[in-house]
Amino acid sequence: MRHTVWLTLVILLLFRCSYAQSCNPASVYYIVRDEKGKVVSSADLSVIYKTLPEKIGDASTSAEEVSFKADKQTYYWPENADWDKGTKVPALLFANAATCTMRLGEVTLSYRGLTMRLRFDVDINRTQDDRRQVIDSLRFQDGTFRLDLTGWTRDRDKLIPATRWKKI
Repeated sequence: MRHTVWLTLVILLLFRCSYAQSCNPASVYYIVRDEKGKVVSSADLSVIYKTLPEKIGDASTSAEEVSFKADKQTYYWPENADWDKGTKVPALLFANAATCTMRLGEVTLSYRGLTMRLRFDVDINRTQDDRRQVIDSLRFQDGTFRLDLTGWTRDRDKLIPATRWKKI
């Protein structure tokens, strides 16, 4: 009898400890444009991605796609049932699914002999609605640029335009 009680307690304790909380990952999708302003191909994006470290700060890096609605300004989240209906655009992804928070500081990209230093300075917390941001880029060029979100409305599914990048 005593063994049954202990076994029951151990099973309950293990079950309770294995309960995991889930949340939407904090993420930034960055659309890369070439020196003429055209969105780079998936193949070129893969080349750019391979020059990045696996992690930048607390964000993991990968090459993915964004799915845009017909207006080209509003996007679907990957788990949205209509994601397949959208127009796909290759993008770099910086994400943290472990803590569901993220601080994305500076990222250096190299492409065709050019180097762009990008200061995102984006903080995403667990409670904000725009946890998956999509940011458009300037044409690829040498230089350092800072993302200025002053006055940005923080719309949940709206593209952050390239005009938000300021040369420094």
